[in-house]
Amino acid sequence: MKIWLSGEQLYELSKHPALRVASTSLAPGKVYIGSLRFRRGEKPAPLEKYFGQMRPVVEKCKGRSGYAYTVCLREKAKELGIKKEKKR
Repeated sequence: MKIWLSGEQLYELSKHPALRVASTSLAPGKVYIGSLRFRRGEKPAPLEKYFGQMRPVVEKCKGRSGYAYTVCLREKAKELGIKKEKKR
């Protein structure tokens, strides 16, 4: 459904705890409004084990950019025993 909203109306919607307002570079000028499965700030039980897992890796790769950053993330994740789950 298409509706026209002002910037102020979008801002008010974005503050709603059960809604998500987002845009994408693939569709300039379009904004998507959707409902959230989990409220902002909540940690969903199925994802609890993943929270904070990458923070030590990211901190060790600070200051790098581009492909060097990607390679560093992979190496540090292996060192810390963080494995990427394979899709079935």
